[in-house]
Amino acid sequence: MSVAKLCIVAIVLATVTLGWACGGPADPMPVPDDPSVEVIRPQRGEMVQSIDLPGDAVGFSEAALHAKVTGYLESIGVDKGDWVKAGQVLAQIQVPELHSNLARAQASLTIAKITYDRLKHVQLSDPRLVSQQDVDMAYAKYQETQAAMQTLRTMVAYTKIVAPFDGVITGRFADPGALIRAGGGDFGVDETSGLISPGATEGAGGHRTGGGPILTLADINRLRIYIYVPEGSYPLIRLGTPAVLQFDEFPNRVFKGSVARFATSLDLATRTMLTEVDIDNPGHVIYPRSYAHVTLDLIRHSDALSVPSTAIQGNGESAHVLVVKQGRLAEVPVSTGLSDGSRVEVTSGLTDESVVVATYSNALSPGEKVRFSLSKLRS
Repeated sequence: MSVAKLCIVAIVLATVTLGWACGGPADPMPVPDDPSVEVIRPQRGEMVQSIDLPGDAVGFSEAALHAKVTGYLESIGVDKGDWVKAGQVLAQIQVPELHSNLARAQASLTIAKITYDRLKHVQLSDPRLVSQQDVDMAYAKYQETQAAMQTLRTMVAYTKIVAPFDGVITGRFADPGALIRAGGGDFGVDETSGLISPGATEGAGGHRTGGGPILTLADINRLRIYIYVPEGSYPLIRLGTPAVLQFDEFPNRVFKGSVARFATSLDLATRTMLTEVDIDNPGHVIYPRSYAHVTLDLIRHSDALSVPSTAIQGNGESAHVLVVKQGRLAEVPVSTGLSDGSRVEVTSGLTDESVVVATYSNALSPGEKVRFSLSKLRS
C-alpha cells in the first residue's frame, strides 16, 4: 500500500475514533413544533349588565307619633310589637286646663249668640232702636267666639294619640304619668325613621322627660328598600328596572322587586342617587333596618353574541381578538357592548362561526401557523 493511501486510512480512523469519544454520530437539528392554542366559537344568549349594591329595608309607611299638646300621659294601650289599626286610640294625654278653657269658650259662645239673636230681633222689630252696625258687630263677635271654641275642641282632640295607618308599634318611649311636651323638642327622627337621640331609650322601660315621640309605627306589609346608586350608573335607572334581593337571614330565599321611584338628584356629599325598590313582605319575615344585597339589571340584551373576557384585548371600539383562519392566526378588530365579568358582548367583527383564540396572548403573532383544539366550554 502506498504512503498516500495509508495517510487517508489514518485520517478516517482518527475521525471515527473522535466521533465515538464525543458520544457517537451527531444528531440532526430538531424542527420546532407549531404552537398549540385553545379556541372557542362565539356564544349567543342573553347578556345583562347589572350592578350589586347594599340596601336598607324600611317600612312602606313609618311615623313617629308626637304630642300636639303638653300634659301628662294618662294611659297608653300599646307596646312594642303590637299591631294596630288606622284610627285606633293608642294613648291619652291628660290636660285639665284645656277642658276648663273649652268650658269657658262654650260659655262665651252662648253669651255671644244670645246677644246677637236679641239685637237682631230688636233690629227687625224697630230699626230705629238698634243700628245695623251694632248687629253686625254682635254677629262678628259670635263668629269669633265660635272659632275660638272650635280651636279648643281641636286641641282637646289632640290629647288622643291615634294610629294614622295599619301597622306595628316599633317603639314606645313613655309610660303613664310621664310629662309629655308638645312638638318634637330636641329629639328627632332621621330619614329612615330611626331615633337619633340617646335620651329616647333612656331607662329599661324607655322612660323619658318628654319632647320626643311617644310611639313609632311602621307598615311592614310592604317594604321600601333604599339603594344609593353611584354617579356612573344613575343614567341607566328607570322605573320598573328589575331588582333581585337577598338577605343574610334568609340565605336560600330570593326576593324580587323593581325600581318604584328615584330621587332624580344626587347627594352632594356621596354623589349617589337615592333609589327605592318596593317588595312585598308576606308573613312579615323581613323587619325594618334589615340589610339587603340588591342586584339591579340595568341593561338586558336577549340575543347577544359574546366571547369570554379572556379572549378580548381592549374594549369598546378599540378592542381586538385573535382568530384562526386556514391554520394561521389573524388579529381582528371588534366592537364590544355589555359585560358581566366573565363574558363580553361583541357587537361587530365576529360571526357565530368565527374561531376565536380563547385566551389572548401577546406571545402569539398574527400570521403565525398554529395547531388548535376547540374548547369544551363552547355552548
